[in-house]
Amino acid sequence: MNKSDSERLSSGLEQMGLTRVPELLDADVMVLNTCVVRQSAEDTATGVLGVLKRVKAEHPKRTIAVMGCMVGPRVQDLSKRFPQVDAWAQPQRFDVLLGAVGERVGVDPDGCIGSLVPAVPNVTSFVPIAHGCDKFCTFCIIPYRRGREVSRPIMELIREVEVLVDRGVKEITLLGQNVDSYGHDLESDSDLSDLLYAMNDVVGLARVRFLTSHPNDMSRPIIRAIADLPKVCESVNLPFQAGDDQVL
Repeated sequence: MNKSDSERLSSGLEQMGLTRVPELLDADVMVLNTCVVRQSAEDTATGVLGVLKRVKAEHPKRTIAVMGCMVGPRVQDLSKRFPQVDAWAQPQRFDVLLGAVGERVGVDPDGCIGSLVPAVPNVTSFVPIAHGCDKFCTFCIIPYRRGREVSRPIMELIREVEVLVDRGVKEITLLGQNVDSYGHDLESDSDLSDLLYAMNDVVGLARVRFLTSHPNDMSRPIIRAIADLPKVCESVNLPFQAGDDQVL
């Protein structure tokens, strides 16, 4: 999910006229996309922010932004702890970062940004179909940082995949913190199996994968779709801890 978020933010920044540079410390705009699902990941992010503090002291006009699961709904404590950061954005809040960067570089994002689908994707591509999680497992911070589950409509997803296929993508991976529960919040009665059937009909698409699954929401229709549809890979990504009720 973080890789997908980074690709989409990058697409927006490129539409604003920014270009990539090989080295982080050479950039005028530095965005740190964070993961805090493990302590080691959070420690790594904190270490990078320490390096960027020195960069900011030497180059105060450079823009530093932080996105991802490190950023909760309230950022006052983070702002005090890391005053070198110019902008904070919760997961999928691309508008916050694009607006902040636009102010720094003198570009209005509303005037130049269209779809955030990557312009030059790899032959394999990630497509987020739902964000957030309603499970509240005892060990997991994701619901508190990415929020409750929100599914994207099937037709919106099909149009996005058709654009990706037109740009050379052959395989997609459908993403969700709890991908099997896709659709439960939509007005229609659609679920993940319906989406898989729709994806299977996209002309030019060769393979479809999905992750990450949760056993509570794995259903017979999903299993049947995996078995029957030629483009859907016969693979289920299941976190190891999902096999232990006590851990959950």
